[in-house]
Amino acid sequence: MHNQILEKIKEFDTITIYRHQAPDMDAFGSQLGFKQAILDQYPDKKVYALGGSGSREEFKAYLDSVDDETIQKSLAIVLDIANTPRVDDDRFRLAKYSIRVDHHVQVETMCDYEWIDHNASATCEMLPLMFKSWGWELSQKAAQFLYCGLTADNIRFSIANVSAKSFEAAAYLFQFGVDVVAASETNFASSYEDFRYETIVRQKSVRSGNALTAILEKEDYESVGFSFVQAKEKVYALGGIRDISVWALFTKMEDGEHYSASLRAKTKDVRSIAEKFNGGGHKCAAGIKDLHIEQVHEIIQLLKERSLEV
Repeated sequence: MHNQILEKIKEFDTITIYRHQAPDMDAFGSQLGFKQAILDQYPDKKVYALGGSGSREEFKAYLDSVDDETIQKSLAIVLDIANTPRVDDDRFRLAKYSIRVDHHVQVETMCDYEWIDHNASATCEMLPLMFKSWGWELSQKAAQFLYCGLTADNIRFSIANVSAKSFEAAAYLFQFGVDVVAASETNFASSYEDFRYETIVRQKSVRSGNALTAILEKEDYESVGFSFVQAKEKVYALGGIRDISVWALFTKMEDGEHYSASLRAKTKDVRSIAEKFNGGGHKCAAGIKDLHIEQVHEIIQLLKERSLEV
């Protein structure tokens, strides 16, 4: 499987790399880490990371812009993405050949060749193991991007699908000078505005059974100068509580009418709840968009019931 991907990388002089909209660190880490890893081996290839920077302006300088003609002659690599509508730049379909590497549950086939492992804790777990199998030597820059994505998505090796492979991936990256303090700062340090908004999220939280949920309005996040994209990422402010097994953040969307849901759990299945409302994701981390307030309260009831299941 891995060697087929390597042969395509060798074959193409131009490579374009994609990931999901509203990118988190696994999306950025896999995209930018893969780009740099290819350049570490093949410095003469033209490799482009496409898509917007979302709420992470510090990554804007690493992103590229190309025309359709460039994409048409490229190998497209699509990372950390479960379905086509969420790809941040759907021109990947123009590419001469496409490959997807992802750790979400597969709901569709979008590329010519796909490697999906929904048991992996992050796409940034899969990629280092693949590079290791090829005997690639990475720059510190590539390793740092990948390690940041790995530890962000598996929350410092603390979620249910962390395995020996997760630590094997980290050990491989450590050979190349990973700075764990800098990675922690990238992933988990908060600004004063973050602190203020996380306080609002916690103040608005309500416990139902062993589920903790909060519903946030536009005025809540606008009061600290946050955008919707920044606000919906704060679901982690409700986690880490001993007696709470399921938690969720519902954030009013930019249209001022619908809500976005971010569902999380320690070990329980919240993806099946998300799928009932046209959402999806991982077993313990799922999302839904375009919810009416009545649906929000329905989901809260389902989360309460799920939290009390033995």
